[in-house]
Amino acid sequence: MAEAEIKIGQVDDVQELHRAGLETVPERYIRGGDDRPGGDNVCALAHIPVIDVGELTRDDELNKLKLACEEWGFFQVVNHGIEDELLDEMEELTREFFMLPLEEKEKYPMAPGGIQGYGHAFVFSEDQKLDWCNMLALGVEPAFIRQPKLWPTTPAKFKETLERYSAEIRGLCRRLLAHIAETLGLAPGTFGDMFGEAVQAVRMNFYPPCPRPELVLGLSAHSDGSAVTVLQQDMSCAGLQVLKDGAWVPVHPIPHALVINLGDSLEVLTNGRYKSVEHRAVTNSEQDRLSLVTFYAPAYDVELGPLPEFVTDEVPCRYRRFNHGEYSRHYVTSRLEGKKTLEFAKIDQTTTTAPEEPCSCI
Repeated sequence: MAEAEIKIGQVDDVQELHRAGLETVPERYIRGGDDRPGGDNVCALAHIPVIDVGELTRDDELNKLKLACEEWGFFQVVNHGIEDELLDEMEELTREFFMLPLEEKEKYPMAPGGIQGYGHAFVFSEDQKLDWCNMLALGVEPAFIRQPKLWPTTPAKFKETLERYSAEIRGLCRRLLAHIAETLGLAPGTFGDMFGEAVQAVRMNFYPPCPRPELVLGLSAHSDGSAVTVLQQDMSCAGLQVLKDGAWVPVHPIPHALVINLGDSLEVLTNGRYKSVEHRAVTNSEQDRLSLVTFYAPAYDVELGPLPEFVTDEVPCRYRRFNHGEYSRHYVTSRLEGKKTLEFAKIDQTTTTAPEEPCSCI
């Protein structure tokens, strides 16, 4: 989308709304009844699986990972090899950034319809409902996706620490993908070899307290366009929720654990054996919440389609072959709306007519 074509209307900074002491929220943030976070479809007692990365050389832990991928598409990892001190430092610096005066943060503006910088992402119209969240989103790897002018120079150690943090997260993504390949009966290097110079981006989300949390969403329900996503959340409250069997399951923070979810790319490659999962963020009236999210995806020039191991007479090809850069452009120019973006790749199983771009397994 060309920037000139996008009119997003009045988009308030939610931290400034909170500081103003409002007792209600602007109309653009108020959701319709079915889209509100309350109700009977929240399963507060369930917990997503926890995987010990250091034990994944053992068959029993690897099987736990397989079940987590099959049944949840979400899990937390402990003993992941990233130092607690680095996680704490990155979280602290991110919080310092969000606590800066608005005029300082606005030096790194997210353009209308853009996905990098400070502001609101995935907003494409003047009447679109908004999320109760401020974001700082940055491209990390490869170098050509970076926009250096959008990397904050305050706090002073922000850039240096984000570089170290991102390198560690990148290594973790590679290790996890190797183990995920093993759970599928594939060679450990399958995804690493296929993905080329993988794309990595980070998005930092800040959710201030909301006077009417039952009316708003911190982040709309969606699946990720990545292969895997790594989320670090602070210990304030369980704001992240995962859709499981029609109910929303809160993801309760574990100190220094990281939350992992499978993205659309893995759903396509496994022909739906492993699925990306809808998730959302909710707010509360008392506490703010901070999360740091890293998206790890195939290089833009990689062609994706179901691997031949997962296409059989019983399980026909469900997704067409496509260029990942093409899908990425489609994803970032679409509003967050469940798993709707993945319809881009799906083959209509009700028709016998061959799709325009037939399934051609990698």
